Amino acid sequence: MEKSFYIESLGCVTNKADTARVEKFLVANGWQNANLAEASLICLMTCAFTKSSEDLNVKRLRQIQKEKKRDAQLIVGGCLPSINSDRLFQEFNGFTFSPRTMESLDQYISANIKMALIPPVDLTDSEKTTVNIRISTGCMGRCTYCAIPFSNGRTKSRSIDDIVSDINSSIDKGFKKIKLVSEDIGAYGQDLNQSIVKLLDFIISIDLDIELYLDNLNPNWFYTYRNELTSLFRSDKIVKRFSIPIQSGSDRILKRMGRKYTIHHVRNILDQLYVDFNDVQVCTDFIVGFPTEADTDFEDTRRVAKSYPFNFMEIFTYEDRLGTKASTITAKLSSELKENRRQILFMDFFRKFINANDIKNPDDFMKVLKNHEGLPIHFNIAD
Repeated sequence: MEKSFYIESLGCVTNKADTARVEKFLVANGWQNANLAEASLICLMTCAFTKSSEDLNVKRLRQIQKEKKRDAQLIVGGCLPSINSDRLFQEFNGFTFSPRTMESLDQYISANIKMALIPPVDLTDSEKTTVNIRISTGCMGRCTYCAIPFSNGRTKSRSIDDIVSDINSSIDKGFKKIKLVSEDIGAYGQDLNQSIVKLLDFIISIDLDIELYLDNLNPNWFYTYRNELTSLFRSDKIVKRFSIPIQSGSDRILKRMGRKYTIHHVRNILDQLYVDFNDVQVCTDFIVGFPTEADTDFEDTRRVAKSYPFNFMEIFTYEDRLGTKASTITAKLSSELKENRRQILFMDFFRKFINANDIKNPDDFMKVLKNHEGLPIHFNIAD
């Protein structure tokens, strides 16, 4: 087929949403879906959140270059072109675009229907029970370890009317579970003289039969709006399951990370949630092995992680990302020490749920975990 395409996403939910938007753009301009072997245009939507994800994306890029038709055009989108263009260009020297330059596709395919006319696409989850609605792009933070702002830029919010329209459209399609997503959901509205509080207040004031989920609410925003949010969370429409990425239990490390809160703020938030809502579930992230992280800093993280009954935890080992301030810090920890700390935090987490006091090392722990059924939590140990 002359105008056929294959598109593949290797990233997060926002990457998948951008992928769906590019797909809709191509279809609107007369392109048809095809498999990889037959497509005349192939679009790989990349992720470079961590060094590990970047490595996997480069590996997949090489595979596609081998498997595609000889005359098929290959283009690369997503975060990798902005985060590590030098590495990408070692593997590929064709057309690239990032989340902030998607409209350059207009010229690449000579589009009659421009990308600007294609609205954000709301995705269902893998089980097709929950709709993910993007409320904004970008981030207001300047974390010293994170390269995502190089790709997605500062927060750019959608209007409340557009978001509510998407919610109504999802309800009309039979969906009840709605998840609001963004790189920095708490920063919603900072560019529009609005706020996440105003958005949530407006949504729950409407006569809608929905279950509203919030994704990735950073502690600084949670603390800033803690009284207003706690009041809003009493609504039956808001599901009491929150993702609150803590990253470290050490105030010294949080400051070096560029995180805009202290552990006092975190404890204030969590204590209030667990007191006010008996059924609350809290998910969190930690990064171990940040440059200069001492034993005392890591023990501070262990203390926080042990203090609360988190339902889900992602544990990352620190990795340098090109162009970030943290990558210039010379006092790096060894890979072995970082991995050891990750395993310790991992074991601490599961000891709260299984009888594992006799576990002395990660191998013993994994044997116990493998034989344990019905573990009442979710987990992820990120590469």
